[in-house]
Amino acid sequence: MREAALDVWRALIGAEHVLVGPAAPAAAGGCTFAGAPAPEAVLLPGTDEEAAACLRAAHTRRIRVHPVSTGRNWGYGSGCPPEAGAVVLRLARLDSVLDFDDERGLVRVQPGVTFGRLAAFLRAHGGRWWPPSVGAGPDVSVVGNVLQRGLGQGPYRELGSHVEALTGLCPDGTAFGAATGRPGPDPAGLLFQGGPAVVTSLTLRLCAAPALRQRVTFRVPDAAALPEVIEGAREMLRHVGGLAADVLDRARVASQRPPGATGEELPELLTGAWTGGVELWAPDEDALSSLRRRALAWAAAHGDRWHMTPPRTGAPAPEDGDADPYAGLACAYRPRPHAWHTARSAGTAPDPDRDGCGVLWYAPALPMRGADVARVVGAVDRICAEEGQEAGITLRLGPRELYCVTGLFWDRDEAGADARGARCHARLVEEGARIGVFPYRPVLGGWPEEAVDTGTRQVLARVRAALDPHAVLGRPPG
Repeated sequence: MREAALDVWRALIGAEHVLVGPAAPAAAGGCTFAGAPAPEAVLLPGTDEEAAACLRAAHTRRIRVHPVSTGRNWGYGSGCPPEAGAVVLRLARLDSVLDFDDERGLVRVQPGVTFGRLAAFLRAHGGRWWPPSVGAGPDVSVVGNVLQRGLGQGPYRELGSHVEALTGLCPDGTAFGAATGRPGPDPAGLLFQGGPAVVTSLTLRLCAAPALRQRVTFRVPDAAALPEVIEGAREMLRHVGGLAADVLDRARVASQRPPGATGEELPELLTGAWTGGVELWAPDEDALSSLRRRALAWAAAHGDRWHMTPPRTGAPAPEDGDADPYAGLACAYRPRPHAWHTARSAGTAPDPDRDGCGVLWYAPALPMRGADVARVVGAVDRICAEEGQEAGITLRLGPRELYCVTGLFWDRDEAGADARGARCHARLVEEGARIGVFPYRPVLGGWPEEAVDTGTRQVLARVRAALDPHAVLGRPPG
């Protein structure tokens, strides 16, 4: 890194907010797998104006910049840049809720605002709106997760579809705004998953807190029944809103138990080859009853045991006592239970980077067709078995497409484990590409060229050339 550039950044944002040497990769968040490039420096601006000034300096000197929010992109690259020689622009200090329209259900947040903080804010303002949440826990950036097209809980299945507006900075530091749902072209979609700009705030459309909600869980004893389960879910989801459905394999169910739990016994309901689950939410009992009938019809057609939780009122909240808010991270700690218990007993939040957890995600998007899903699941199971990895699969279902979210977890202190995890992940990506299946969310921005069609690549390249001629923010996907 040229010392002159560092001196400029130190003058702009303060020397204590320009990290180099060993402090840089530590601030970037480390990583949950080997081989991720370390940043040459980490910049920590505290305002939009400081972020813009940092970009202008990089643009003038043609220095590659990689923006992150809180850097908790665990299993996809954390806060590391996708290539060596880059500077990380970490926006965690921009952490304000900038605006809240309680009448229309709109909230505007900066990159440092986490899901936990947003949930607390919405509860403090009356609880009329359902807080978005994700499996990675409450300490993950809302903006960062949305821009990576994260998968949320309840009605927030695809968080990117809830964007109302955003503001950002071009690579030369020029500020701009974009809004969806208004007359005229909408450029917001170009800024997802590595677009040629730095997003500094995002306005989300919130979902109203439901009058009632409920969950149905059922056991599928026969692995071979998966295609019929998928076909049945497609019909259920095609005709009605107010519900979300997932199917998990046995390994993924087991990985969600508290790490190091005594014994390996699962409740009988969860001992099938697959476990189906449906979240329901409705404005009144009649609507909930209609949704419940559909969910139970799906469960009865494919399962041999099922269970319903009692109906609850309003959006999920900590006082429900449903689960540890960090339960979604338990899977990462399954090979390292001591790290989980050390963190929890110390009262600190789990952090897979810090705690030596090996994590990689392979999450291809598939058509909602039973035969296609069975073929991909079969390939994932085979490759993982050959590489000595236990495949933990969650199928996030939709009326037309689904996401096959496959987690690979290991203990990074175990000799050779990093190499096995990386090799297994590479094989999954390569074999998927051969049959035309690609991750919806790549690791370290590594989009296979064939994942993006030729015409789209050309358009993205032209947009990038116009907005980012010096490649300060890198190259477009594909």
